[in-house]
This record gives sequence, C-alpha cells and structure tokens, in this order.
Amino acid sequence: MTDKPFRIWDAITLQEAAKIAIQLGAIIDETCRQNKTIPAMLPPSLIPTEKLYILAASFDAAYNKLIEYELTKTGNLRSDKDNIH
Repeated sequence: MTDKPFRIWDAITLQEAAKIAIQLGAIIDETCRQNKTIPAMLPPSLIPTEKLYILAASFDAAYNKLIEYELTKTGNLRSDKDNIH
C-alpha cells in the first residue's frame, strides 16, 4: 500500500469506468427482463455475459462505497445522456 494522495485524474478515470460499469449492468438487466432470463443464459460476447455482469455489479457497489465514505468526488453518473449505446 502506498501513501500517495488520491490524484484528481484517478478520480476522473474511476468515474468514467463507473459510468461504463453502470451502463453495462443496466443493459444486461434490461436484456434479461425482456428475455425473461438471467445473465448466465445470455449469449457470450468476447467476455461471457455473466462475467461482464458480475464485474459491472461489483464495480458499481465498490464505487458506491467510495462515495459513501467520501473517498472520491461525485457527479451524477446515471445520466441518460451518457449512455454508451
């Protein structure tokens, strides 16, 4: 563990990754709802969909903990205008 301060560009990178994770999770959730299935039953891409979903959900939860403990600055990451599709 290092004692380097958390740099602002680290926070920006983390927020961008969080946006992508939130959007991936939402897309997978919606696809599952539409097809009445679970992530493990969706077709894989280069990365199995179930693994992408676990990654997205875990990143979202971890990011929310950072916000809860005020370890990063936050904005509204769940904006519809930032959708990746």
